[in-house]
Amino acid sequence: MREINVLLTAVGRRTYLVDYFREALLPCGGKVYAANCLRDATGLMAADGFEIVPKSADDGYVDRLLELCRRWRISLLFSLHDWDAPVIARSRERFLDAGTVPVMADADVLSACLDKYATAREMKRIGVPVPWTTLSLDEAAEEMNSRGCEMVVKPRWGQGSVGLFKVGSGDELEWAFRLSDSIARRFASACPEIDAGEPQVVVQECVRGVEYGCDVVNDLGGRHRRSFVKRKMGMRAGETDAAESVELPELEALAAQVGRWSRHLGCMDSDWIVGEDGVPRLIELNPRFGGGYPFTHAAGANIVRACVDWARDVDDGAWCAGFRPGVRAFKEIGIHVCDASDYPQA
Repeated sequence: MREINVLLTAVGRRTYLVDYFREALLPCGGKVYAANCLRDATGLMAADGFEIVPKSADDGYVDRLLELCRRWRISLLFSLHDWDAPVIARSRERFLDAGTVPVMADADVLSACLDKYATAREMKRIGVPVPWTTLSLDEAAEEMNSRGCEMVVKPRWGQGSVGLFKVGSGDELEWAFRLSDSIARRFASACPEIDAGEPQVVVQECVRGVEYGCDVVNDLGGRHRRSFVKRKMGMRAGETDAAESVELPELEALAAQVGRWSRHLGCMDSDWIVGEDGVPRLIELNPRFGGGYPFTHAAGANIVRACVDWARDVDDGAWCAGFRPGVRAFKEIGIHVCDASDYPQA
């Protein structure tokens, strides 16, 4: 039986993903390795092996990852951070030559997902509903005045709801736009993937309704397989904190369109609002395992296992046969204790 080893980059605190992969790899005796640029990352200590690596913006980052992929005989590489993935995707052929499949979208798709204005533009092009969206403060003010609606102001390239404001008046809109722009430009200065010459703030209509997350699943050939929806019941720092698995055919059909457009490999996290008119609108795409994935996993859709199975040329559907709607799950605060000798050293 072919051995499958997995590398999780920018692993951070995703210890649950390390555990999910270790369980999925049991049939083939594979191992889970982790890499991170910061030492205080519990995901490192949960893995079978780990390395501290340069930041993804550093020139030597890809070469370092390739060295690890060859040393550990990595079959599948998963990035768990938005700005880490495009760097890897641009060197996709180098990883494939090393025997490693980067389980992610192509670089141009990643760019469109991480740019919220480009996301809205691409979704409109393929017929997926999105909120009214602009980069212009004047256009946003005019739309707000003519329709009397609230607006959401946020960094065009942002994370974790940092710099996001909901506003209901022209004065609030202008204030939020200026502040969000200041925050967004800090993102731009720290991330070479962002074009600092472009407008940095996006303004969208605030849609009233129920928020959902959806994991869009493609196989390792980029073919859409399933989409799993959960109703968000609680949020913390921009990440889902409690959710319930549901079946929502209209949203699932739209998510399938997203999967066919992106042709990403593995899991893509997506955020939606079903408005008072009953129409699901896409809010955001996170092209990776997102913070809401554990709720899908708890409901019986084991996307981690699917990726491992597909790499082993197993495609029996067992990974999603147990999915059930109506499963509620809640995150809790835990603590990871390790011996000093196990802690990443300088």
